[in-house]
Amino acid sequence: MKHIVTLGTCSKGGIDSVIQGYIDNGLFADKKHTRIKSHQGAGKVGDLFLFLKASLQLIWLSIKEKELILHCHMSYKGSFWRKLTFVSIAKLFNNRTIIHLHGSEFKDYFESRSKFTQTLLLWLIKNVDEFVVLSDSWFDYLKSISGRSVAVINNYVDIDKVHATRRKGHILFLGAFIKRKGIYDLIHAVAKLDIDYHLHLCGSGENDKVHELVDKLELNDSITFHGWINTEQKQQLLSDCELMILPTYNEGLPMVIIEAMACEIPIISTPVGAIPEVIIEGETGYLFNQGDVEEMYYKLTRVLNNDKENEYVCHNAKAFYADNFTSHVVLPKWNKLYEKVSTS
Repeated sequence: MKHIVTLGTCSKGGIDSVIQGYIDNGLFADKKHTRIKSHQGAGKVGDLFLFLKASLQLIWLSIKEKELILHCHMSYKGSFWRKLTFVSIAKLFNNRTIIHLHGSEFKDYFESRSKFTQTLLLWLIKNVDEFVVLSDSWFDYLKSISGRSVAVINNYVDIDKVHATRRKGHILFLGAFIKRKGIYDLIHAVAKLDIDYHLHLCGSGENDKVHELVDKLELNDSITFHGWINTEQKQQLLSDCELMILPTYNEGLPMVIIEAMACEIPIISTPVGAIPEVIIEGETGYLFNQGDVEEMYYKLTRVLNNDKENEYVCHNAKAFYADNFTSHVVLPKWNKLYEKVSTS
């Protein structure tokens, strides 16, 4: 098989964890592989330097090795323009190309762009050797705008066994402190709870605005700010808390949803992106309409007061996870795709 070059961000978040997971779980163990980091989120100057460095690395490998498989992890905005550049370089050297779409806001991005940018986006979708999305809903959307049938390969996480010590009333949020993730709605919703609770906020972003709202609503004694946490801390909180909530406005298929299913913690989220493909109301989790604080409050109250239903839902979610979202299920799909691209 040809030399595989993985290209994408190393900024903390879902894409970096996906790339690192492929490496750690042995996807490239029997292959020649190079990871090129093209973005870090460390400021415009630093990111420009990393982009130029990545471009030179790709050109050098293309001259030295010939006929690479370039696996680009893409979201939208600047990520699209970087991947357009890298794919163009790859094609100059007759390399094979794969775009792996992660961006939760890609649809909004595409539909808000100029005709020129849309044309370039469609060119990229149609002209790479394989275009990969995370869910059936993204398959339908990409086909509707491009006419191309793309590949669907889920994200995954390997969590075999969790020793859960659920603390009554403890609620977990994992994500960026931005409006899109619904953190402000969540704080307003928990403020309405008339039962004992404690909210764990893990992440960062608009920290000052979040703290200001917590102060205004006098919730400091009921909320702990953890900042960005490592894998071990995340596993501990997923094992300790009574439920996890992601009140997001826009997503693909968040890794944290998959992790929560594996850890058998009840999940409350919104029917956006691919989430309703895995979270079925009352079967594998709970859903409410994004931005509806009253409905979120109702769902929080329901889950915090219904241990028997939660046990049923968590059992179903764990079974769904085992059938769809482990390395044993997902990595063979990537091996098959690499083989297809290599021989095309």
